[in-house]
Amino acid sequence: MAVNIQDLHPDILTCALRRLDGPSLAAVGCTSSLLRSLSSDPSIWRDLCLSTWPSLGNPQLLSFFPMSQYQSLFSSIFPFPCHSPQSQSSNPLSSTRNLVSAVDLHHRGKLIFSKVMELDTSSSWFLGSPFRIGALEGQSSESTSLTGEISLSELSLSWILIDPESKKAVNISSRRPVAIDRHWYTGETLVRYGMVIRDLLISVVVTCGEDCGQVKEISMTVEDEDGIGVCGKESLEMLMEAMEGTRIWKSNGEEELMASRRYDEFIKRRRSRKESKARKECLVDLCCTGVSAVVFVLLFMLVAFK
Repeated sequence: MAVNIQDLHPDILTCALRRLDGPSLAAVGCTSSLLRSLSSDPSIWRDLCLSTWPSLGNPQLLSFFPMSQYQSLFSSIFPFPCHSPQSQSSNPLSSTRNLVSAVDLHHRGKLIFSKVMELDTSSSWFLGSPFRIGALEGQSSESTSLTGEISLSELSLSWILIDPESKKAVNISSRRPVAIDRHWYTGETLVRYGMVIRDLLISVVVTCGEDCGQVKEISMTVEDEDGIGVCGKESLEMLMEAMEGTRIWKSNGEEELMASRRYDEFIKRRRSRKESKARKECLVDLCCTGVSAVVFVLLFMLVAFK
């Protein structure tokens, strides 16, 4: 005798739904009215958010979001923000005085580091200085040690920015590394995560020791196409637009691939701009050298034939 899914007890279906990831859970909810009702259970989405991003379990953040908002919170955090936000914040600088960061670092699904930080965005120092947030300030080295066999390419990072005033959030990390470099002087390994929004690069760098046995620093900055740090005012405007903008939903890791391609294209444009600027500076130097030589020759001739 054929058994219809409608014949299963709701508790059995709910138990099965709790084993799904976010995109699968959202897809299942579109198949029938029963599954849509069961998959909309706020407790399922809350547990899913807390298991995916343990930093959201911080008591400080639990007070921000009531149980009914975790489904919309997941839909804001999991997909990547649009490359070019179309919605503009009417007055982004007055909409928030604090920016909360929730950072989670995993290796092959195992949590390595988790922290919640709050940044005052109303001070004149923040608005005029290059935008930068460090996640390991005051953190003990023991809590960031990497034990066992570590594959840096399998480090996954989530950096969630939350506006406590509007209760909006966005994940500005590419989740998977877009580049792994070696610092030319210290020998430290730099695992880079990048998100390109507008013409700016949100760069998150995980700095590991020479033997890759310890995470020494996790920092986030915003840079323009010339590699210059963007001030807090402009960075905050861009981040607020990203929070309010649309999201990009892809499957099978396509979001990470798109983020990596945009990062590579951004770096190529930066390299091209530097080469073009170097050529212009070289041309100016040659012109100045030529003019100086002509002036010297003229002065020499003037003195010689006087």
